[in-house]
Amino acid sequence: MRTGMYVVGLCCLLAATCLQAAASDAVVVVDDRGESIVIEQVPQRIVAIGALYAQVVVDLAAVSRLVGVADSPENPTETDGLASVGPSYAPSVETILSLEPELVLGATDWGGERPALEAAGILVLTTPLMTSIPDVLSTIRTIGSAIGSANEADTLIGDIAEAVVSLESSVLGIPNVRCAFLYPPSLGTPPYVAGAGTIENELILRAGGGNVFCDVTGFPQVNFEDLLSRDPEIIFTAPSQVAYITDDPLLQEMAAVRSGRVFGIEAGRAASSALAYVLTEMVTMVHPE
Repeated sequence: MRTGMYVVGLCCLLAATCLQAAASDAVVVVDDRGESIVIEQVPQRIVAIGALYAQVVVDLAAVSRLVGVADSPENPTETDGLASVGPSYAPSVETILSLEPELVLGATDWGGERPALEAAGILVLTTPLMTSIPDVLSTIRTIGSAIGSANEADTLIGDIAEAVVSLESSVLGIPNVRCAFLYPPSLGTPPYVAGAGTIENELILRAGGGNVFCDVTGFPQVNFEDLLSRDPEIIFTAPSQVAYITDDPLLQEMAAVRSGRVFGIEAGRAASSALAYVLTEMVTMVHPE
């Protein structure tokens, strides 16, 4: 995936993902179920369930309209002090309703929050799963349209795309470094790995690395023997899971552990409008020169 192809891909991506109603200010956006969500007026009270949604609202300069967020260590600092609606995986419907939101971003069917909120007359928008950088940019556009910040979304998308292309260009021609993105559930437990079709895989490639697990798809769990035989020079993982790799006696002979190149990366922030910052960190880690 080279820079020229990437620019073309971005241009194709940025076809509109929302429809402006001809005779009113209403906006129609499509959610993760493929259903059309009609937003009659710009929402002034927004609840964000998930760091992705909070980050995008902040980066669209609309944090003043956020009245509540779900708990997450990856929430932007600009949301500190806002009302908590509970953890992202189990937000409180009662607390959300008490905040009288006009739009809730991120409530899903998993715990029944979305149907409960919709039954109470609250607009809910949840965007599709993101497995690539173009998916992230499309999500930013959808959220921007939904909250009345379409122009800001266009500007943000352009800035991110420019940064990504610049970062990728900076490592062109440099030999790839063997990398892996691992998610070990606990110390001594074989990790789940990010393979093809994940945003982690794309980040590795954009940062000038080569994913040693590019031949698998999604997030399969692998055995230690397979991991040791592939011997990545750099390992990325969640910050809270770094010690699960560096302290595991079975992994002490891996190149990444021996050289101290096991890095904590908040992949959740990469799947948001903060992705350029995350990619910058990864480029520096893969090619410190």
